[in-house]
Amino acid sequence: MMMPVLLTDATVERLVDPLALSDAIERLILRGGTVEAERRAIRLGDTWFAPMTAGGYRLITVKMVGVYPGNPERGLPLVRALTVVYSAETGDPLLVYEANAATAVRTAAASLLAARILGARRGGVLGIIGAGVQARAHGEAFQAAFKPERVLVASRSGSSAARLAREKGWDASSIEEIHREATLIVAATNSRTPVVRGALLNEGTIVVSVGAPAPVRELDDELKRRARCLLVDTGNATVESPDAQGWPELVTLEDAVRTGRACQDSSVRVYKSVGRPLFDHAVSLYLAGRLGLTRA
Repeated sequence: MMMPVLLTDATVERLVDPLALSDAIERLILRGGTVEAERRAIRLGDTWFAPMTAGGYRLITVKMVGVYPGNPERGLPLVRALTVVYSAETGDPLLVYEANAATAVRTAAASLLAARILGARRGGVLGIIGAGVQARAHGEAFQAAFKPERVLVASRSGSSAARLAREKGWDASSIEEIHREATLIVAATNSRTPVVRGALLNEGTIVVSVGAPAPVRELDDELKRRARCLLVDTGNATVESPDAQGWPELVTLEDAVRTGRACQDSSVRVYKSVGRPLFDHAVSLYLAGRLGLTRA
């Protein structure tokens, strides 16, 4: 058996361009041919853990990901993941990579695709609610893609948002100001109570919510009543997140990519992501191509 290539988070972060990965995810959806296993998580106390498996184009991706609520107090990441990529023809492990950075960048890349479908344009004000790994990854990717005039960042712990703002050259803000000023809002928190309030949003605001799984809840009921239509990365979102429940209309990212339209009649447009194996497989195909491990 051949020895796999081993990659650290730092190397994955250097190799993967979120804008290029966003285009790769769109192409992978359009091409079809990727098989995904339904994610089935287990809970051990407060710990959530799940394998995520997908295959296609001569590769099989298996990511093991967990959410460990006690980790931030230990100085460790809240979410930890490891991915193994196999040859679908021989079963040889071709690639093993730390998937903490990969999970952040692939979520941001898929969010970019969703935001474009919902009508996001260059300029305006980008608001980031949260100051963790996903908040950073989304802020960087959305700033590169949409070139906002300002980037506002806020968190329930103002100090963490202030640190991130200083590091990235963004503006430390408040959640209330983000509601008033932002034309594009990303919620990337582990909050159990809504941080995005529909009644406060301006007409035409686009909201991207990536906090998941349950019991995380980022969107309030007024937003559901006002927007009525929700774009989701997977139909399984209704099982995994209360944010995806109770909407009059759901549109999957797959259907939206193929039609080019989603929730066009909503005055406020919303995307909810809980993550899906196809996104992880897109990262594996991208890395394998960059490293010359396969023709896929």
